[in-house]
Amino acid sequence: MNQLLFNKDDGGRADAGYKGKRVADCTPRAIAIATGMGYRETRAILDELNAEMTGGLESSTQNGTPSPVSHRYLTDEGWTLTVTRNEKKYLNDVPQDRIVIAVLSRHVVTVIHGTVHDTWDSRVSRKTRNGSPRLLGYYSQRRGSYGHWR
Repeated sequence: MNQLLFNKDDGGRADAGYKGKRVADCTPRAIAIATGMGYRETRAILDELNAEMTGGLESSTQNGTPSPVSHRYLTDEGWTLTVTRNEKKYLNDVPQDRIVIAVLSRHVVTVIHGTVHDTWDSRVSRKTRNGSPRLLGYYSQRRGSYGHWR
């Protein structure tokens, strides 16, 4: 099993003027980190898509981003989903040769070449025997649309 490194990264959230600690913004934060797009711009795009996909019933991703919204956005931008839900994979099992957006149980995080970029050390889970969170799947792309393929 590969050992991931950790880098504290809010994806530009604080610089965009957003405050608060316990907020459900892991998806826009992860996308902002993975793409290099600003946090505010990322949130605006996801909010607009959320409103469109819910017929206007939900207009904000303030309390979390529904999976269909993030999936549509990422696949429209050229990201490919690899589902690992039934394979007993863990966060440590993500490919470390590229940028991935890992989908965990109740959390989304960016891993850039073996380093987790998040506001907290999400490499650790008390719910699994090996201490690494279960990996439901991950989005990746060979060439980032924002020039981030390294």
